[in-house]
Amino acid sequence: MNSRLTPDLWMKCSTLIVFATVFQLTCNLWGDSGPQLLVPDLEQDQGEIRQVNTTDADNEEPLVAQKPEFSIEARKPELIADDATDKSEADKNTKKASVPEPKPFPGIAQESKPSMKKPEPPPVPEIVDPLDKLVDEAIEVSHRRMLSTEVHTPWQIAHGILALRWEYALYQNNEKVRALDWVSTGPSFRGRPWFITTENGAKGHPFTEPYAFEGHPNQFLAFYGMAGVPLDHKFNTGEKIVTIEDMIRNAKAEVNTDEEITWTLWAFSRYLPWDTEWVSNRNEEWSMEKLVRVQMQSEPTRSACGGTHGLFALASAVNCYSRDQKHLRGTWLEASMRVRQYVEYARSMQNRDGSFSSKYFEGPEYASDVNKRVSTTGHTLEFIMEALPQNRLNEPWVRSAVYRIATDLIEYKKQPLEPGGMYHAIDSLVIYRERTRPEYAQYLEELAKSKEFKEPVAADPIVGYSERFRQQNPAQYHQQPQYQQNNNQSRDYSSQARRRGGLFSRFR
Repeated sequence: MNSRLTPDLWMKCSTLIVFATVFQLTCNLWGDSGPQLLVPDLEQDQGEIRQVNTTDADNEEPLVAQKPEFSIEARKPELIADDATDKSEADKNTKKASVPEPKPFPGIAQESKPSMKKPEPPPVPEIVDPLDKLVDEAIEVSHRRMLSTEVHTPWQIAHGILALRWEYALYQNNEKVRALDWVSTGPSFRGRPWFITTENGAKGHPFTEPYAFEGHPNQFLAFYGMAGVPLDHKFNTGEKIVTIEDMIRNAKAEVNTDEEITWTLWAFSRYLPWDTEWVSNRNEEWSMEKLVRVQMQSEPTRSACGGTHGLFALASAVNCYSRDQKHLRGTWLEASMRVRQYVEYARSMQNRDGSFSSKYFEGPEYASDVNKRVSTTGHTLEFIMEALPQNRLNEPWVRSAVYRIATDLIEYKKQPLEPGGMYHAIDSLVIYRERTRPEYAQYLEELAKSKEFKEPVAADPIVGYSERFRQQNPAQYHQQPQYQQNNNQSRDYSSQARRRGGLFSRFR
């Protein structure tokens, strides 16, 4: 084997030697060997060890790399070890500054005592819009129009429940009681109970005379739906306890085309899904869609209150359908078009002061009488509040109508107003507040439900009344064809009011 180095191998070895030499010199020049510990001195006797420490001069050499001050490493806490006492205090301070004390396990903690403080309500948002302040003031002023359980009729009181819901109060023996609580005890009026039991459930007492009980079938049930009364809410009939669900079951059984179905559709739109189907006690197949078709056959200008209640029921049914279905089809599309058509009719006949026509949809007219203006504008605005989409609630003509109703209720707060029209007007403002400020409205509803009222005094039950009522001919109560025809075809408000010898104009 030839031991001579080739030129190529020679160059590699030379390069390696030069690199190693330069690297060694660089390390000696820039490196920091640190303190030299335990360096043996070979000249001394064996086993002797000498400690060599670095001097201050060595530490201050400018060539030693210093650690930058802006290191991202966490600063170590300064530990003081002068004596045991100071060290203990320092440990405590360091411990508090670094990691908080862990909370004890709930199972071994001391027994918690229930807090005696009531939970604080959520913060109420500041009201910025002047119209919102006006609406709140009008509703608050209307709360002061108190009715009495001894004087006023079920028809009047039920309208108050429609508008003011759970916060609506009555006078009973000069004491304020919640209207819904009092109605639930099973009161009576002129020897007749508010509710009667039927073979299919229960219902509000039917029509006997104008403005006494229900003016329309299932009118009170629709009012309770607007007030948000739950299905399991209990009412005393004097014979047994019934619920809203019992009233709905009876309404399904008794529905027919011979009677008005407006309020039945209104109530079902609040309580039932849009695709509900059932069979009546006449063995007729019914559904929510069929109720809508029947209501579409009614001419608004020939219906009570200008047809606003029927249009409200249609709008409510369409809203019920739209909450579950994205696209309107068939009957539901026709109903939606009818609703939008009459919204534009009302808008086209709006007066300059924001009020709507006192002839409803028959033609333009301004009412200088506050009772008539509040009633007609209130009914129309109530329908519009249910019909308009959310993005149109802030349009100027809508705000103008809301302003007109709120202003009239405030300015004429000391003047007697007809309960039916007034409460429908208040309901229009309540719906406006619920849709424009839903969180605030929800807060007010919860506050109203938790508000404490005096316990109402229950009336003596009228035992056996429902049985006697079922033995009579029910047609003499709900089916009043001649009276209903005269009522619906009445066009002149003042003459109709004079003929009845009172302030009321029509069924509301």
